[in-house]
Amino acid sequence: MITQLSGHTVLVFVGIPVLVVAVLALLVFASSIAKGPRYRPGLSWWAPPVWIGGPTATRPDPANLPELPAGTTTATAGTGVARTTGGASASW
Repeated sequence: MITQLSGHTVLVFVGIPVLVVAVLALLVFASSIAKGPRYRPGLSWWAPPVWIGGPTATRPDPANLPELPAGTTTATAGTGVARTTGGASASW
């Protein structure tokens, strides 16, 4: 004998499992949805550069910078002149 399914039976055996699966899927993908797009290799980088621990965003006024002590030499990029103070050698 064939029995007819009532609306409540379909709701219990189909609706509730579909709802549980949808909630679990939302919980799994919620963190990646909240973070937004991420970098993919081969694509151009669209985010601004971040320098962690770098100098502050404000630049000092060059007119108010202190003078260098006598006898110190500084080099600009590409001049090939050796520095006598500072640098990676930690000779401050």
